[in-house]
Amino acid sequence: MSESPRTPWLRWGAELRRHRNASGMTQQSLASAINVSSALISGFERGTRIPKRAHAADGDLALSTTGELERLWLEINDTREIPDEWRSFAVLERQASEIREYQTALIPGLLQSPAYARAVMRQGRDQQDTDEQIDHLTQARTSRLAHLHNTRLSFVLEETALRRVLGSKEAMVECLTHVLALLEDRRIRLSVIPDDAPLRPVVSAPFRIMNLPDGRLIGHAEHMFGENVVSDPHQVNFMVAIFGDMQAESLSPSVSKTVIEQIRRSLQ
Repeated sequence: MSESPRTPWLRWGAELRRHRNASGMTQQSLASAINVSSALISGFERGTRIPKRAHAADGDLALSTTGELERLWLEINDTREIPDEWRSFAVLERQASEIREYQTALIPGLLQSPAYARAVMRQGRDQQDTDEQIDHLTQARTSRLAHLHNTRLSFVLEETALRRVLGSKEAMVECLTHVLALLEDRRIRLSVIPDDAPLRPVVSAPFRIMNLPDGRLIGHAEHMFGENVVSDPHQVNFMVAIFGDMQAESLSPSVSKTVIEQIRRSLQ
């Protein structure tokens, strides 16, 4: 019975094969060079066997790839617990120098506490999901922020997102407390659009804009079944303009923080 490929490692296996072919080595000769079996090399390339970091380092040495296999191993290993449908998004997110996000009805995923995130997952996904699946998704979501070491984060939230109770009042209080603690980080700015802001742009769904290291801007527009990636420069620039208009209609970060504190007190 053949083994099924492990999705995160198909990319690594493809890179190993590409470098091996470019060097003119066979699976057997590469296996001999790094002291493993040719069957293991075959498994790596098919994505059915997971390499150790030492295998990646030895492969770089044997194939003269200047550390490419080990760097890719570290990247994949860092995201292996993220659900498949989130993986590409998470890799982009971790590369971004700046992320701007507008949310209509929920606290942004990067700012969610475990209890709040679990409530979102439980109420927003297929009711057939097991507790184990929900726990896995919750862990993946709430661990995202820890990987954004130097990323500037700007959020604009509708006031409704802060007042809408999900799961329980206790979960909401926990999440608002969590958000207030995160706002002590100078990289994170949050602005609230009050319910009575009449000139806010009309936007039907949340969206996000990422600044990548190569200067590109990538947008993500949310919908019921996921997100659309927006890469057309004119469309992304339109998203940037709308985000700026949202900020103009928002309360200042300091006043927004006071609003969050008031809402938290009202729930206690």
